[in-house]
Amino acid sequence: MAEGEIRHPALDGTGWPAIGVRVRCGDTGLRAASWRLAPHTVLWEVLLPCTWPELERLAGIATGTSRARVYVRSLGEAGAGQLLVLCLRGAGGAVRVEGPLAPVAEVLAARARAAVLNVAAVHCAAGREEEARLWRAWARRILKDGRAARRGGAYGPPRPGCPPSAAAPEVPRAARPVRWRAWP
Repeated sequence: MAEGEIRHPALDGTGWPAIGVRVRCGDTGLRAASWRLAPHTVLWEVLLPCTWPELERLAGIATGTSRARVYVRSLGEAGAGQLLVLCLRGAGGAVRVEGPLAPVAEVLAARARAAVLNVAAVHCAAGREEEARLWRAWARRILKDGRAARRGGAYGPPRPGCPPSAAAPEVPRAARPVRWRAWP
């Protein structure tokens, strides 16, 4: 482990949020991963990361504010009890998770929020109230982003039977500002 690298809580046996990903392993390790059913794959419970930048990006991907891709990599040494973790592009040995994210997006956002709240609880138990408050605020932000994504923008989708008042109001032609052109 490199200096300054954060050790994942799951390596110590602590419960951590996970999400189901179909994974195909080969002789050298991970070969493929998919959100949906694929040939020769096995459903694995893949852990979420424990650092804020990765959790923030995963939540952004899940709520639709980011179009980045999700990857899976091995956590620790390979073996019978091998753990896998979601990560972002650039991690060593990472395999891109194929398939549409839409069916699992809401679950991914909820699990990312649960992971953030787990980190907040760890800080609170250690007596670091400021850090715990910060992580809880980040969890609220993930929740609000998910709600905004479900609403569909600033005003939300128009409801049947309601006047289109939530959309941009129609301005009568006479009330529009007149632009004058200077004559040549």
